[in-house]
Amino acid sequence: MFKLILPEEKYWVSFLEGVEEFKKFPTDFDTNGIKVGLKYGNFADFKLNSENERLGVGLKEGYVRQTRLWLIEGDKFVGAFDIRHSLTDELKKKGGNVAYYIIPSCRKKGLASLGLRKCCKYAKDVLGLDEVLVTCNALNVGSYKTMIKVMKEFGGREDEPFLFDDKKELRVWIRTM
Repeated sequence: MFKLILPEEKYWVSFLEGVEEFKKFPTDFDTNGIKVGLKYGNFADFKLNSENERLGVGLKEGYVRQTRLWLIEGDKFVGAFDIRHSLTDELKKKGGNVAYYIIPSCRKKGLASLGLRKCCKYAKDVLGLDEVLVTCNALNVGSYKTMIKVMKEFGGREDEPFLFDDKKELRVWIRTM
């Protein structure tokens, strides 16, 4: 049984094991997942930072509120989804509302799609968002397939790609349900 939850201490060790997987099997698209895990030495600091981001406390200039959610299977952390509550002009080009990563050992099992569906429901039910923007580097084929799959299920549209630092950024709007 999979659930998408706010981070809980009982999954902290599993989360750290996931971070170790990212370090052992990095790709060009895993930098966010690795950075989030390496930044904090304990769950209390991680949770405080996550709550501050969710509530908008002490955000750096240009940053927006975001909610960090963990995808859990049984007692195991398998991925994370960050939902930004609003979009800046910059996030409309690259970043969007939703950023996600699945640990390497759990990829290619449909978990990104499952988590993105749950994330869309959370965005609607908790944040009141009618649609979310999901973006990815054009070379990240797996993420693009996930975005398109969920968009076709929930409805939405694909925007024109945006060139960002000489890299094509694909952008998909997904209706929330």
